Amino acid sequence: MKYCLICLCELQDHQTLQQWLFMEDPLCKECRAQFCPVNRKVQINGLNIFAFYLYDSFMEALLFQMKEGRDIALAPLFFLPFSRWFHQHRHLKWILMPSSEHKFIERGFSPLREMLKNIPGLLYEPLYKKTDFKQSKRSKVERAQVSQEIFLKEEYPIPQGHLLLIDDVCTTGATLQRAYQLLKTHNNEIEAVVLCIHPLLLEQNKKRSR
Repeated sequence: MKYCLICLCELQDHQTLQQWLFMEDPLCKECRAQFCPVNRKVQINGLNIFAFYLYDSFMEALLFQMKEGRDIALAPLFFLPFSRWFHQHRHLKWILMPSSEHKFIERGFSPLREMLKNIPGLLYEPLYKKTDFKQSKRSKVERAQVSQEIFLKEEYPIPQGHLLLIDDVCTTGATLQRAYQLLKTHNNEIEAVVLCIHPLLLEQNKKRSR
């Protein structure tokens, strides 16, 4: 018997036909309905970023519970329902955005690795973050200083070919842009995918595309 990871109801009686047939979603239909789908691509300074969901208060609370509350049991509910999307992009080299060493020690695990654990694919981590910071809490000037905090690991072999940068949240795009700038000198083809994107960033991108 399988249970919803949020409300703990029995999934067999609380899923849509599509959810039940593919057996990929660890949530019931009521809990999944609380997510706000985006499923669109935005472009920031030449980098295409595909986002699955909007970063709202519901998503923020779930990510906080999983990462800061160390509730690893929630990890499958984020990316696993999109395993077919990742399967279609399995030919790309998957690059995980870094957490600081301080956060890794504090949590005892890598949130992104846990979220992607049940999706087949080789994960690369050529980047590291010197300090712990949250882009959404920073001023515009402070966000611009991200280039001083994310670097390439020395002697880490940079994957060749088409790269896919992966992150859980895109609030300003600065972190992904920094990774893009560091890696594009080694590879010509780079794109990104994120679990969720900040509504302000999404709106700004819509205005630019008009």
